[in-house]
Amino acid sequence: MSNKKRDLRKKLDNKGYLLSIFVAFLWSGNPTSVKISLNYTTPFLVGFLRFTLGGIIALIWAIYRKDTLKIKRENIFPIILAGLFPAAQIGFYNIGQAHTLASHGIIMIVTFPLWAAVFSHFFTPNDKLNLSRTLGLITAYSGVVVLFWDSINQSFTEYLFGDILMLISAMLLGARLIWVSHITQRVGQSQVILSEAIVGSIMSLFLAIFFENIFLNISLKLILSMAYQGILIAGMGIILQTYLLRSYLPGKVTFFNLFQPIIGIFISWFLLDERLSFILFLSIFLLTIGTYFTVRKKV
Repeated sequence: MSNKKRDLRKKLDNKGYLLSIFVAFLWSGNPTSVKISLNYTTPFLVGFLRFTLGGIIALIWAIYRKDTLKIKRENIFPIILAGLFPAAQIGFYNIGQAHTLASHGIIMIVTFPLWAAVFSHFFTPNDKLNLSRTLGLITAYSGVVVLFWDSINQSFTEYLFGDILMLISAMLLGARLIWVSHITQRVGQSQVILSEAIVGSIMSLFLAIFFENIFLNISLKLILSMAYQGILIAGMGIILQTYLLRSYLPGKVTFFNLFQPIIGIFISWFLLDERLSFILFLSIFLLTIGTYFTVRKKV
């Protein structure tokens, strides 16, 4: 990454704006979808199904584009690492979502632009934090603290455990975004996506077999929720997201995830009948305002 001529990432144009908004909207329903699927199977098996379906879509896309899947020796480690990030991230995500509300899950996971901004500050030369963005980080994280405190105050210790796991998942997702943005400057997009699917599927299946009491109750709700997670998000969503990260500065791509919390909690309220509270909206307000100032740098 020291060779600036090879870094083709740019500021958002109209195409980047529209795709970023669409991807953010697509991700808004993911916590609710995961919460529904966990009624019918185990967290790691949900991850296995998600990665497998996403991998099939990615393979079809690669064949359609006639992308080469041959990997150069010097790119093997970066690609494997790119696969380990989502495998770990989805593991924490699914287990965390099993122990907390979908509305809590959406708030915790959308902190990933904050983590991405922090990591980007250290690893992306043209995407540094300044004073206003740093104050934005503090404001946004105060929204997370508000939600943590509410769980502690209400003695919802199970929610607190799930919230912490979701926050770790968000941190891993932020790190993944920066890593993918860097390596796709020299590695093919399809290679990265398929690596994520293959490594994620293998790890999820291994963990499900050895650490879970596996059950699988086939139902229409499970099929629809897995189609959403696997085909729309792990397939189409990841393809679009990887393209955006390859083409644009990562701190700018994540800006439109500001819309996710408010959309996500209303989805969980509508489909899961989860309670909407003042604390929930206060947390979202602080997170949204803080994230705006964190990632707004000449978006």
